[in-house]
Formats: sequence, structure tokens, C-alpha cells
Amino acid sequence: MSMKLGIVSLLAAAGCGFGLLACSAGSSNATNGAPAALGPENRDQWDYRRVRFADAFRGLRVADGLIVLDPQAAPDLQVGLTPAASAPAVERGHALMLENDYTGATAEFRLAILADQDNPDAYEGLGDALLGRKRDADALAAYRTAAMLDPANADLRLKFAETINRTGDLDGWAAELERILAFSPNHGEAHARLAVARHYQGDHESARAHVTLAERFGGNVPPQLKAMLGH
Repeated sequence: MSMKLGIVSLLAAAGCGFGLLACSAGSSNATNGAPAALGPENRDQWDYRRVRFADAFRGLRVADGLIVLDPQAAPDLQVGLTPAASAPAVERGHALMLENDYTGATAEFRLAILADQDNPDAYEGLGDALLGRKRDADALAAYRTAAMLDPANADLRLKFAETINRTGDLDGWAAELERILAFSPNHGEAHARLAVARHYQGDHESARAHVTLAERFGGNVPPQLKAMLGH
């Protein structure tokens, strides 16, 4: 069993998931490109979706691993906006997420950011919507930006950690889980995830210790991991 498939199996066994977060490592953005063979009708639909998403994201861009304002497009879109418009846009974004309209939600979270660049909820929501669109790298940038604005939000940081895991960065995943536990040592789910990470890093003693702490604090430990560790 490969390392990536092993992590997938363990996390799936734990029933892990945070909203949209899938439990797989190494997920890619391959579906963002045009499929290999499209008929005229399907290509028209794909082009429509691509254009609709580009419009929803207009005014933002990814730079240095963060979501930032596009200096060319953002000023026109910010005309008439005030910070008071940010929270209602976040609410509308979450409502659209419930309808699985990830592109519409992206547009609302984008509006929330344009209205208030310091609103971590807007970036977190954007990350959720981008994951729904299978744009993992962009979602990672959104969560990283949110975490910078709200560094003590353990659940947000856990989303960030799990998105790092989706990119296949085992060491980066473990490091972010460690940072969460540094300020939230009783976070059972972070202990459970770090137990998995430590197992795949070959540190079984640390994995066992985190299994014990996860169970103490209500984390969801994969039964297969406990069996492999003899816990």
C-alpha cells in the first residue's frame, strides 16, 4: 500500500471530514482543466462554467500563497462597498454552499473580501467554496490567509492542515497540526490526525502518544491505526 493510499484508508476509516474537506491526501486540480474529449454540447457547458467561475473570482488573485486583491480589477468592484457589507455576503455564501452552488458562493465570499480584507470568515468561506470546485491550491491560499488573520481559531487551522494533507505534503501537514496543538493542546481531532501523520513518518512512539491524547479529548481515531500500533 502506498503512503498516500494508506493515509486515505486510515482517515476514511475514521470518518474524517470537515464540511467539504475530503479525507484524501494528494488530491489534485486536474478537473479544472478541459476534459480530454468533449463534444460540442459538453464543451459549451464546460466553457460556460469556466467563464462563470472566472467572473466569480474576479478581483482576487493568489500571490505568494495568499489571497490578495487584484490591483487592476478590484478597485472598480469595490466602488460603493463598505465593511458592513462583508458579513451579509458571508451569510449568503454559506447559504449557496448548502445548495452546492460553489461558484455562486465563491462570488459572495469574494464580495465579502472586497468589502473587508480583514474578515477571516470571508477567506475561510472562500476556501470551502474553492474546495467544492476542486481547486485545492487556491483553497490552501484562502485558508492560509484566514489563519493569518485568525491564528487562534483551531477549527479553521485544522481545515488549513487538512488541505495541506490533500496536496500530499505529509511533513507540512504534521507541522501545522503541531502548531494547532501548541495553542489548543486539548484538541482531540488534531491529536488523532497527528497520530496518523506520525505513523506515516515512522514515529510510532509519538503516534501512540497522540492516540492516547486523542481518545482522552474526544478525537476520532482510526481503528486500523490502533490495530497497527497495538494500542
